[in-house]
Amino acid sequence: MEQNRLDLVIQNFLAIIKAVRIEQQLTLEQLAEQAGIHRTMVGLLERHERVPTIQVANQIAHALGFSLSDLVQMAELISLEENSKYSEFLKPRKPNRLNIRNEQTLLELMGIEGSVLLEAIEYAYGVLDTIDRKLISSQSPVVAELVELANFSSMLGNLLGSGIAKSSEGLYRRNRPHAYPDLLPLKAPAVDVELKMALESNKPKGHLPKAGVYITFRYVLGDREGNFIRGKENRGNTAWMWEIKVGYIGEDDFAISNTTGDSGKTAVIKTDVHNKMPLVYYDPRFLPYSPRKGGIYPGFN
Repeated sequence: MEQNRLDLVIQNFLAIIKAVRIEQQLTLEQLAEQAGIHRTMVGLLERHERVPTIQVANQIAHALGFSLSDLVQMAELISLEENSKYSEFLKPRKPNRLNIRNEQTLLELMGIEGSVLLEAIEYAYGVLDTIDRKLISSQSPVVAELVELANFSSMLGNLLGSGIAKSSEGLYRRNRPHAYPDLLPLKAPAVDVELKMALESNKPKGHLPKAGVYITFRYVLGDREGNFIRGKENRGNTAWMWEIKVGYIGEDDFAISNTTGDSGKTAVIKTDVHNKMPLVYYDPRFLPYSPRKGGIYPGFN
């Protein structure tokens, strides 16, 4: 990569970090603590007075809920020139309070109310839209079109986990990346909680079957206006949450597979088990199943 282009990518990367930090309402001190670096370093980076090492850049990216490779890929495409015609293009997306269900069960299992889920979803939407706004302004593809779906799901899951922690009023904190469980309890009535993501009607999965409390999120890809048509060929570029479930899962509730070509051994939550998990958030607008009478589907409760 020629020096001028490298310099621009670094500038873009630092601009993304600052934009996401502000969107996540993190102070310099908070980001530095989460990333395990000195507060002064974060300030120097945001003022473009220092160039981050690969290690520091990776620590900051993970602290914000992203992988370093994804942020670098975005940085290569973003122009820092402001384009005012896009400034109002992305309106804030807010989930509907009426989508919350079985709130008492959520409170009993995780110690949180439905409002925490709504704030977590809004937080994840906001961070992704902040990055998309910059990409759109330079006529580049948005995040969902830049990364593989598996990586996008992981990114979205990290943001939702961060959102829950931020909105839980001190009950939870997000664990370090790739560590179990995803949400760590800080005080009662919080418990260890593992978070799993899945696209459309796929079942959430992981690498190892571990017993405990799980919260599962499933989403679809529609358009910016919230329009969604079932079918892979109709996928859009904007993530919309359609289902959240929570419940205790035992080791025997997973189906283990080790298919050649798969990403190693995987543990998928069994269909009947996931269907019976209490449904705590449901947006029928984005239902990826053929709906039955009344808008119900396998797993509705």
